[in-house]
Amino acid sequence: MLRPFTLCALCLAGAAHASGLYLGDNGAKAMIQAGAFAAQADDLTAIQHNPAGLAHQAGFNFLADLQVLRHDVRFSRQDPGFDWANPANDSNTVRSADEPFLLPFFAVGYGFPVLGRTFTIAAGLYAPPGQGRYEYPAPNYTKDDLGNDVERPNTFSPQRYALDRSDFFIAFPTLSAAWDLHPRFKVGLSAQLVVSRFQLSQTLYAGDEQGQLQEDPSRDATVSVDLAGQVGFTGILGVLWRPTNWLSIGGSLRPPVPIKARGKLTVVPATPGLTVTGDRATLSMTLPLEVSFGTRMMPLEGGWKDRLAFNIDLVFQAWNSIDQLMVTPENVTTSSGTGGEERPLPAFGQNRKWVPTLSVRLGTYFRIHQRVSVCFGTAYESSAVPKSSWAPDFSHPARFIFTGGATLHISPFEVIAGAMFTPTDTTIVTDSTAMRGQLNADFTSAPVGNGIYTSDAWGLIFGFRIHIGEVERTKTLDDTSPPPVQAPMPANPEKLPVEPTT
Repeated sequence: MLRPFTLCALCLAGAAHASGLYLGDNGAKAMIQAGAFAAQADDLTAIQHNPAGLAHQAGFNFLADLQVLRHDVRFSRQDPGFDWANPANDSNTVRSADEPFLLPFFAVGYGFPVLGRTFTIAAGLYAPPGQGRYEYPAPNYTKDDLGNDVERPNTFSPQRYALDRSDFFIAFPTLSAAWDLHPRFKVGLSAQLVVSRFQLSQTLYAGDEQGQLQEDPSRDATVSVDLAGQVGFTGILGVLWRPTNWLSIGGSLRPPVPIKARGKLTVVPATPGLTVTGDRATLSMTLPLEVSFGTRMMPLEGGWKDRLAFNIDLVFQAWNSIDQLMVTPENVTTSSGTGGEERPLPAFGQNRKWVPTLSVRLGTYFRIHQRVSVCFGTAYESSAVPKSSWAPDFSHPARFIFTGGATLHISPFEVIAGAMFTPTDTTIVTDSTAMRGQLNADFTSAPVGNGIYTSDAWGLIFGFRIHIGEVERTKTLDDTSPPPVQAPMPANPEKLPVEPTT
């Protein structure tokens, strides 16, 4: 008999997802259900999704997942006030590098009885779920024999005054523990280190105010940084409640994660004459507060009970923590020519003005055979970045994500394969507040984010799991019922009555 779906309707009331720096989510088993996993969390990716789910897992467990992710962004820059129906063609459409981004996830865990209940410890390593590298054509300042640009940067690198290369490395070494406090209630905690490194590159205009609107390439200076983040600390708290045999409810909380990085800064002018003193810079950013809430429903009775399930998750992410992404030079000055006035190199990057977001994710599980199950999912993501703040380095439009995959169950192994994609989106920006980077902060800058953005994404999902030990069954939820009543034994078992014979 099909259970009522009133709870489904309530959960579907939210309809947005935080795309910020992220694209989808981590973990093969979660991603083939579009990341709807907070109330399931029955593999080692629970160290991220909901640590309480680790208490499902008695015995030894090992997990190795890999996502191959490609977020393709194309940008055609246009001058302010352009007619989007008749865009100019004086600059080429630039495209992010074709190299896909790899997202691994490794974890190992062991569950054992404590006071008659399962206590599980686990350790793992994973990265945030997003493409961490974007790279666009670097400006070419080579001249021909006549002194003309071989490839005029305004045409071939129109994005150069925004970040034209960003390479973020962030990893979370994690130690987790969970306890099955009650057959219907579990709690878990993940303690995490935050390891990071940032490599960024941007072109700053180094000319005078009179010539800045023409963006004379000969007055450019390319600034790049290689910054190592200080090791930080954060954590995730999770709970899992099963009020009935057909319904699970789970949630998790991760506080904001501040990141501070410091390292080397390099300035390379397009033409000689610019003198730079100092070579250190810092970057500060805060990854958002995250709150997840999910339900898992197994609506069928009888032998179908464990063969069909539906997951619905809501995720809040406070992306307003990234108000701006700026690199701040430390005591770095520039001067032009001999005896030129020294000026401090200003902070560069982009004001983001991101906003908090809410997400909804839907996933379906169906066991079609004892050894094979399939999953499908969809999520809707609204952009955390206002359209006026878009730039080629971070252009995440509102989008749907569709996922699916299959799992092969051959005890004690599971092998997962799946895929995800987003339909192509075209967004037109005419009121950009993303301003040109320049060496002299006293000059009025001009917007460089106006234009036509086209993006889509795809990914391949792979997972491998080993489980050796007891598997939690639904019947364990009923072990609080009193044991069956047994007939009392006689005081002297040797004097049992004997049935008379004829």
